[in-house]
Amino acid sequence: MANRARRLQSIGALLCGVVLLGGVLSAMVSGTGGEVSTTTSVSVAANAPVSPSPSVPGATPANFTVAFIADQGNNKNADAVLRLIKKKGAQLVIHSGDLDYDEDPIAFDNRVTTILGPEFPYLVSRGNHDIPAWNGYKTKLQSRIHRHNADSALPASNKITCTGPELGLKSSCTYQGLHVLLLDPPAFTDEDRYIRQELANSRSIWKVCSWHYNQEAMQVGEKEDEVGWEAYEECRKGGAFIATGHEHIYARTRTLSNTQTQTIDAAWPDANRLRVAPGSTFVFVSGLGGQSIDPQKRCRPAALPYGCKGEWAKIYTKKQDARFGALFITFHVDGDPKKARGEFFNVKDPLTPIDSFTITADARTPQEVHADPGAVKSD
Repeated sequence: MANRARRLQSIGALLCGVVLLGGVLSAMVSGTGGEVSTTTSVSVAANAPVSPSPSVPGATPANFTVAFIADQGNNKNADAVLRLIKKKGAQLVIHSGDLDYDEDPIAFDNRVTTILGPEFPYLVSRGNHDIPAWNGYKTKLQSRIHRHNADSALPASNKITCTGPELGLKSSCTYQGLHVLLLDPPAFTDEDRYIRQELANSRSIWKVCSWHYNQEAMQVGEKEDEVGWEAYEECRKGGAFIATGHEHIYARTRTLSNTQTQTIDAAWPDANRLRVAPGSTFVFVSGLGGQSIDPQKRCRPAALPYGCKGEWAKIYTKKQDARFGALFITFHVDGDPKKARGEFFNVKDPLTPIDSFTITADARTPQEVHADPGAVKSD
């Protein structure tokens, strides 16, 4: 009996080793009166899969890369930017308006399909050059979303969900945990209330406000006030960063605690370390999608430290010999769902970033979250 007990102990030790190597063990040893029975049942699955660890609520997948562009055009430059997006492995495009400048929804959709694929996720805010043929563009964009979502086996988090009165004008989309507001602020009188409501109800760590137009102070070219500060400020207060186009340049601010006054966040003044939280945001213009390249007209000189109020962290225009390209933001990097990395690449040198920065979400104390440094004034 003692020898049998020792043999069973040896078997148990071996099976424990299997478990440590990733297997699943089920063993039963039956007996009475403290004696070891002669009947033993053992079931081993040495290669059983290990359950994945639970995801963080509101997080994107690890290393989730989004390309931000605007002002694309219908030419070889536009094709080159889309090929760059494919080369860099982006999993989503957010296009802040002005698609092909030819009012040709079929040509636009064919270009995206040829280079990125018929089901590639592509979200658009309407630009001024899109208005005459918007119904056609919108139909193509809705069809693309439907194609992407058509696979019944696709998990819910992998599907694009959009709500709101009209896609691209006043809409709220979620994909892979990223919450994106696709807006055309001049098209509605209550866009600020819509932004406030959507961001207040958001469960996402990362939130984006995308629209085409600018305020004069939120670009460095020749564009005038066309949005109003309410939309900018509601996005800031709601903890979303702001993606725009319209001016054919690339420019990015530091972290701002007030967009209307261009106030730099005193706790995060660094040009290349940003935070996004309720009350703090950053703004960029990524308008080098392929149509043309404009010069710098504001906030000179052409290199750091820039003029105006020092709010600009990077300016890339005709003055800086800019090339067409895209801004890539990768969310959930270095194992941290609240960390992201931004890089602007051009089509000439896709390996060397023109701009590089990190973003931290919700990196502030509760006191800071509830302290609002600026009030919105009506235009």
